Amino acid sequence: MDGEKKSVSEKMVAYYNAEGGDTLYTSQLQPQSMSFEVIDRKIFAEVLYPRDIYGLIDFHVRECVKREVRMRVCKNCLRYFAVTGKASMEYCGRICDSKGRTCREIGAINTWMQRKQGDEVFKEYRREYKKRFARINAGKLTKSVFYAWSEEAKKKKEDCDNGTITPEDFSRWLKESRERDVAKTMS
Repeated sequence: MDGEKKSVSEKMVAYYNAEGGDTLYTSQLQPQSMSFEVIDRKIFAEVLYPRDIYGLIDFHVRECVKREVRMRVCKNCLRYFAVTGKASMEYCGRICDSKGRTCREIGAINTWMQRKQGDEVFKEYRREYKKRFARINAGKLTKSVFYAWSEEAKKKKEDCDNGTITPEDFSRWLKESRERDVAKTMS
């Protein structure tokens, strides 16, 4: 339903024509008590007087339909969110973990990880990168040696991804560079 190129209003009409008789699963919009009032002697505004919490929800659903707000289910937390900005948005902005990261941030990380899942060259590069970074923290490798290696490793990995060198050549280079850098730090 979300992927269709219809307006929100057209989608609601189609939904109620198909599902409207099922009062358990469809929202039955109720008459709302509304009034126009002067607020703080400055603003003339529409005021809602809901009978209960459902009246408030009903009002917000109506406003979303009126304003053509598109809703989508977040691919991370599986809860509905209003699509604002990019129409291709797949993740909401709710905080979803103890580190304070949002579904949008987690979703981007997960998508990136899934893309890299089958990439053995990347896994090997990442493993070596983490080992070397840990050696900096342990005081066994200098930052300058690490960053020089990192730049060279990125270029070699790009060469491997482009097919200029084979994955075996890349693995061999990683091993040789590790042995070379260990020898440098020992002397």
